[in-house]
Amino acid sequence: MNIIKQANEIQKDITSRFEERIQNQIAAGSTIDLYNVAISETLQDVYQEIENNKTPHIWSSLEGWKLDDTGTMFNLPRKTGENDTNYKYRLQRWLLSNEASNTTAIQNALLAPFEYVSNVDYHPYTKGTGTGTCYIIPKSYDTETINNAFIEISTIIKEIASPSLYVEYIIPTVKGIKLQVYISSIDGDLDTIKDNLETKISEYINKIAPGDYLEVGEINRMGINENNVDYFNVTALLIDNVVTSDIRVLQTIDSKMLYDEIIWAEDNGI
Repeated sequence: MNIIKQANEIQKDITSRFEERIQNQIAAGSTIDLYNVAISETLQDVYQEIENNKTPHIWSSLEGWKLDDTGTMFNLPRKTGENDTNYKYRLQRWLLSNEASNTTAIQNALLAPFEYVSNVDYHPYTKGTGTGTCYIIPKSYDTETINNAFIEISTIIKEIASPSLYVEYIIPTVKGIKLQVYISSIDGDLDTIKDNLETKISEYINKIAPGDYLEVGEINRMGINENNVDYFNVTALLIDNVVTSDIRVLQTIDSKMLYDEIIWAEDNGI
């Protein structure tokens, strides 16, 4: 929508506002009237400049250095000796090609629930313009599920993206999570309690999405809230058999934390 105001419209507006405040009319040709005319002409130029800067994407209005600035913004500079017409055409083709590989469209398509994939992260421009990387976390790490996860995601992206878009598909490496836990129960069946907790804790660890954290405090909360548990404490956290002192561990996109085992310690020292 064009909001440019002409100088005479601005002058009428200023004069009307001024007269309303002084409760009197401004005589044509008076000093204040001439001042309002000068201000109005200046403001008309301001409106025009605002409008020009609002619509740099309207190619038909760009020429010369303004067109060069737009090309610089898209990292597509003008070729030596290239005229405005050819340069506009090349910029338009570049924009249309990249819109076909629109990051937002790809990321929206990857929000749907999947049969073989628990989480997928798409990152554009990982190897330059027209490239991207998909980090795929399959629901399990057996060979069949991994292959099906790859096919599932690559098929979706091929339906959306431009054929010129190069996408690298990466299955994050596995990091095994072991826990050393001290547990105590006076009235409960420890074997049943441990089976229940292993199911809950393994499900919690395996579902941690990229960008979220494995929280030792959350595991302790799950343990102490289990029926008939009198004491529960994670005494050590091991990642790939290496003990870490961290109580919050970030799930990165290039590796996947998966539950390995719980090493239990009980009141009787077993």
